[in-house]
Amino acid sequence: MSILLAGVLALAAVPATAQTLRFGHANAPGEIAYDMFNELAENVKTRTKGAVTIRIFPSEQLGKEADLVQQVKSGALDMSAPSMPVMSSLVPAMEMASGPFLWNDWKEAETVLRGPTFDPIWAELTDKHNIVPVSKILYWGWRNFTFTNKEVRKPEDMANLKVRVPESPIWVEMVKAFGAAPTPIPFGEVYTALQQKTVDGQENPIPTIYSRKFYEVQGVLTMSRHMLQNNTIVINKASFAKLSPENRKVLIEEAAKVSAKNTELQQGREKSMLEEIRKSGKTRIIDDPDRAAFQAKVEPAYANLATRWGNDHYKRMKDAIAKVRGK
Repeated sequence: MSILLAGVLALAAVPATAQTLRFGHANAPGEIAYDMFNELAENVKTRTKGAVTIRIFPSEQLGKEADLVQQVKSGALDMSAPSMPVMSSLVPAMEMASGPFLWNDWKEAETVLRGPTFDPIWAELTDKHNIVPVSKILYWGWRNFTFTNKEVRKPEDMANLKVRVPESPIWVEMVKAFGAAPTPIPFGEVYTALQQKTVDGQENPIPTIYSRKFYEVQGVLTMSRHMLQNNTIVINKASFAKLSPENRKVLIEEAAKVSAKNTELQQGREKSMLEEIRKSGKTRIIDDPDRAAFQAKVEPAYANLATRWGNDHYKRMKDAIAKVRGK
């Protein structure tokens, strides 16, 4: 358990015989996280003997991811499961975990992100914005580009293409670096935007491309693996404090279990879903894009990003990555 969580656990509790936590998230049926969050609710209710009930509101029923984060901050919502970049509207350094071409593999990312490197960032999110991590990181997937019909193998192939990006500066900087036009569109509107050719492409992890059927309206999938998406499970600080110490411990332990299970299942399904996309015949898959060329193009953007994140935060993360790599 991190120093941050240990400190939060020491908060004065207001015991209650039964408490209901409202948990809003963006995941839809068919996505692994959708099932995992339901499993979390079931396990917490069982282990607390009904003292804690988690009421799930999936599929953006209560708002977009960014809205849900704001609701957790204000206490209008108890829990959510946003990606790290979504929380950068509150603490910009949360974006760092999704830096383009930053990680060699998942193990490296998990080691750094679960370690002390991010503790000051989580502390700022807790102290200034009332948001506590229940699970700091769960694997969602390596993000890849899809396009309507143009084969993209190198950055130059993206020149002047309109590419849908999430409403987060890190994506804007990255797509601009590749010579394309970043076009922020809410996640729930992406399929329609692709279908109507409002944009020429988008980027997401394979499980998202598959489950949201983006491949049905995109002729090309470029396996750029340009960014690792990590999601989290968070809770409002006051809501957490109201739980008994025993029930806080249960919540953290069960969140850790479903996070690990989600990671294992997501990584396995990533491979099977890619093969399903390949077999569909709807999408040409480019397995060998020039990743080194993409990485070289995006490297200069880190100067602007580091200023946004805080140069001290960025240096601490780069030092941690170097240590993990033995450099």
